[in-house]
Amino acid sequence: MYLGRGWEQFARAHGLRLGYFLVFSYDGDAVLTVKVFDVSMCRRHYQHDGDTSSGSSSDGDSGSSNTSDGGGGGNNWSLAEMDVEDGPTGQFSAMLRKCNLGMKQEQYLNVPVDFQLAHGYAERSKVELRMRGKSWLVHLKHNPKTGGRSRASFRYGWHQFCVDNALGVGDTCFFRALRQGSAAGGGEDHLLKVEVRKRDGSFLV
Repeated sequence: MYLGRGWEQFARAHGLRLGYFLVFSYDGDAVLTVKVFDVSMCRRHYQHDGDTSSGSSSDGDSGSSNTSDGGGGGNNWSLAEMDVEDGPTGQFSAMLRKCNLGMKQEQYLNVPVDFQLAHGYAERSKVELRMRGKSWLVHLKHNPKTGGRSRASFRYGWHQFCVDNALGVGDTCFFRALRQGSAAGGGEDHLLKVEVRKRDGSFLV
């Protein structure tokens, strides 16, 4: 079987290009939900006007192309959780290495400088990671860098997130900022939606 008539219009309407990575989920009753990742493996988000055949889209709004994307395996996400940040500083990805998955006291994951500057991580003490309907509170560690600019990294709580989701070396985590929370008061209400692509190419659901 293959996708024939209508595929060309779908691809054009959603700006698909060579090298994009598409994940199809069968929702029953001949319905496929599609997640689109660009060549940098960042998730592309689309906003539709209710007519999926028209393919009106933009580079960042709601979920996948046919149905609302609940963020993994049919879990119910609130409207606030679906209101995600747009733009290049609204998301980042990281392929896990040994340093990210070492001993409990030594595990960490550096946050890209552009992302941490955009979200005031210098003033935050912790963030909340949400995936598959569950939450993990992760503390930020601030390491001084040359020129007075500190580098933030996920530290305490990151280990538990990795263990609970059975993450391993070569897995890729996609973090997307939710439009909530300010840096005031330590930033406890700052949320990141997480999706994980396993080393074998499958996604955690």
